[in-house]
Amino acid sequence: MKNVISISNARKDLPKMVREIQRNPETVFKIAVRSETVAELRAAKPMAPPGEAVRKLIQLREDLSSAARGKRKVSISKNVKKFLYTREKE
Repeated sequence: MKNVISISNARKDLPKMVREIQRNPETVFKIAVRSETVAELRAAKPMAPPGEAVRKLIQLREDLSSAARGKRKVSISKNVKKFLYTREKE
């Protein structure tokens, strides 16, 4: 859901906008100055916990090492993106 709001209304309605984003994280408010969109207010993306990238790299290295012992070739560049940029289901 996208809403275009003037900057003066955004100043007045900021608490309402934040509550709406908390209820519905897909909501995006576009803030306009003289009918030109200059900013967006949206929910923050959750950040990865500290050390997650290192843990994934270590796991990737272990997986690649075990694959090498089995004489199976593994493309490192393809696996790095898979391990670093996909979230595990918790």
